[in-house]
Amino acid sequence: MDDESLLETVDSLTVSKINFKEEKTMEDLSKASEKLNKLTNKDVRIIYLPPTTVASIYHIGGNPGPESITGDLLFDFIKMNNLPEAKPDFRHFGFNRHAEGKPAGMEHHGYERWVTIPDNIEISAPFVKKQFAGGLYAAFMIPMGDFHMWEAFYDYVKKHEKYELMWAGGDSADLHGWDGCMEEHLNAINHFLWSCEESDKFMQLDLLLPIKERK
Repeated sequence: MDDESLLETVDSLTVSKINFKEEKTMEDLSKASEKLNKLTNKDVRIIYLPPTTVASIYHIGGNPGPESITGDLLFDFIKMNNLPEAKPDFRHFGFNRHAEGKPAGMEHHGYERWVTIPDNIEISAPFVKKQFAGGLYAAFMIPMGDFHMWEAFYDYVKKHEKYELMWAGGDSADLHGWDGCMEEHLNAINHFLWSCEESDKFMQLDLLLPIKERK
């Protein structure tokens, strides 16, 4: 087709038809996205985390982020203490925690990691031994990187008919700046043994929210 024929064809497509098609497409995409991000009872599990002893590492700062710094320190700790043999069922948790005395909206955020350890293990700074009380949690699994699902997960639990959120509270020294929500790195021992960039592509996490039964 020559240029004149193309212009005549384009001119025959009215603006109203084009706009309608675009609006309809955006509406469909919005509905599809909402449906994909809406959780159901099949997606969310109710689990009990048992009380346990953990080694905690915490850092607050900018670049590199506290997630990266605490992750490297934790990896070295697991290796140095030979946890795959000393505690082959060890678990790895992480959560945001702002510095004591600083507001939650500060420029640099903090991140804390826990790894479960044998009760009799001796640890030294910068690690701190803590006792995790455990409790009832709502759990939702995501692939690494899908952290945008936190919002949908939170909304689902908040509206749950049988359970309600139960925040940890931040008055004690150990809990300061932490509300109880966490992320568990699933299959932690395998991720440690692989210890390569490829393993990140297959990492799964449980988003965890503390809950209790409604009265």
